[in-house]
Amino acid sequence: MLRSAVSKVMWVGRATVFLVGLAVILGVLFGVASMAFAGNGDAWLLGRSNVATAITSLGGSEGADGPMVRITNNDSGTDDTALDLRVQSGEAPMRVNSATKVASLNADTLDGKDFDAFDADHLLDSSGPLPRQTAFVSEGGRVVISASGSGFRASNNSRFAGAIAMDLFVDGSRRNRLNITTNEQDHREPFVAEDTVLLRLPAGQHTIRLEAVYDPACDTENETFATTYCTSTSGNDSYSLTVLEIPELILD
Repeated sequence: MLRSAVSKVMWVGRATVFLVGLAVILGVLFGVASMAFAGNGDAWLLGRSNVATAITSLGGSEGADGPMVRITNNDSGTDDTALDLRVQSGEAPMRVNSATKVASLNADTLDGKDFDAFDADHLLDSSGPLPRQTAFVSEGGRVVISASGSGFRASNNSRFAGAIAMDLFVDGSRRNRLNITTNEQDHREPFVAEDTVLLRLPAGQHTIRLEAVYDPACDTENETFATTYCTSTSGNDSYSLTVLEIPELILD
């Protein structure tokens, strides 16, 4: 009876040792692997993979004086980065809530276009008289037209000095008026360069035309100094037109 009891105790002891040993072995083999993935609510495991299905937020009521997160990669290789962002195809890898310029943040393309795509086309650089007209082909979108020139208020078709102006037309529609006031007749004055921004310009060929503004009241008793534009031009006046295309940018 005593021998049977002792035998059972020994069997239970050996079984317990075996189970404990098996647990240790399984822990060594599979416990580390299971710990290689920290899940929601767990602490981050450095140097290993971490899995989360919810947003991890870092913040505080008062914030920090300076950056809240700094990642430094001191590896001696030549292909190292401090951050690697990966998303599904067609998704943005980053989202921001500020339009403030980030210093030293460079990019090879803007809206899918290389820097060369933003070169301005110098369409016109010639002398008058007005009108002057030129054509350009646009890919469509946002276009910035810069125009400048000169003119004068002639004594043979105005009663006194005063306002002169030059209109800018695109495809027959007036888009801007450049004006200045002269203090004496027959004295040439420059029209200060102005930018005309056109939004959603259709793709294709377009025409730009510069015309001198000469009101019906000029050289009559209804002519005024400030509000009547009596503009004359000659071969001694010069004009410049530059067109810059800027792709439409969609910002969230």
